[in-house]
Amino acid sequence: MHGYFFNFQEFLKIVPGLLIFPISLYLGLQKIGTKVNAGISFANNPISPLCIRYVDLRNMKDRTIVIYSIFASINDDEFLLELKKCNPPLILKGYQSTIAQIPPYSFLLLDGEKFELNKSMIEKTTIYLELAHSTVKCNTLNYQKPISKRLSKYRILKNVTNNFNGIIYDEHAVYAITYTSQSRVKTAIVNESGSFHGEWDFEIFQLPMKSMRSKETIEAELKSMRFGDHVEWFKVYPLRNT
Repeated sequence: MHGYFFNFQEFLKIVPGLLIFPISLYLGLQKIGTKVNAGISFANNPISPLCIRYVDLRNMKDRTIVIYSIFASINDDEFLLELKKCNPPLILKGYQSTIAQIPPYSFLLLDGEKFELNKSMIEKTTIYLELAHSTVKCNTLNYQKPISKRLSKYRILKNVTNNFNGIIYDEHAVYAITYTSQSRVKTAIVNESGSFHGEWDFEIFQLPMKSMRSKETIEAELKSMRFGDHVEWFKVYPLRNT
């Protein structure tokens, strides 16, 4: 009996260790390897091609990673595009999330020829991260989540966003004007009353209604106002289908 009691006491001493072991093992595994989830946001507008604008990176491990480049494998690994060279490197700490803004481009080249992406290609995109000594393939995040049963009783409103160079406009907008001032491309929106909105810092606040007939008449009106003397170049784009 004494030996049995002694063995039971010894067993009680190791019980805490047995209980903590699974937790310790789990925490230890979180520090081994690299796992990153990536969400991709695409966008385009009338003066730039369809491309990736943002990448949502989520570090799923309890260890810091240092990212030197972000790549996109497109159309099931048929094409590879370097989205961003991180200089300085992008540091993603354990369990941290960050949004990587992707620099825009005017067009792509493939074997010296102009190349355009289409929607079916970009739907098969995978993000790769170039680290110091390895390349990490990210798990693609899927933001499409069905509406819960609790919310399904409501009639669903859908928002529609009209975007031109980052400026959101509604049905009252008629034209967009892009121009370069001090080596920076800016965009202004002209509504149906002829007034300017967006990036517009000039004394001209409104165009006469007679010039609103077409983009050509607006360009002619701006030239008559000597707008071209204050900017490096400008161009007018219609925002409505005629």
